[in-house]
Amino acid sequence: MKHTLISLAVLMSTLPALAFAVTNVFDFELLIISLLGKLGYLFWILAIVAFFYGLVKFIANADDAAEREKGKNMMLWGMISLVVLVSMWAIVRFILVDTLLINAAPLQYKDKSGTVVP
Repeated sequence: MKHTLISLAVLMSTLPALAFAVTNVFDFELLIISLLGKLGYLFWILAIVAFFYGLVKFIANADDAAEREKGKNMMLWGMISLVVLVSMWAIVRFILVDTLLINAAPLQYKDKSGTVVP
């Protein structure tokens, strides 16, 4: 019960910040695109960390066959996730750029005064 109240208090304290962070629909669009970009970086980092964690586990447990197998599986899943991320990036780029002829424009961020931040 105590954790639920703390979570609710944290959520309620962040809602005003989210409400005032977006003043129109276009700012909301930039916010969503920025969050999705950061989420993509997070997936890349997780895939690389999973691969190297499996590699360390594989090398460190050279004498234990079961732990070595776990490390091998972790490396395998890390490589699979990297391949999936690269293929998703290639498919989206093919659809947007080659098929629909939509070129990516650089995002322009504005500070609170309205000036464009490089």
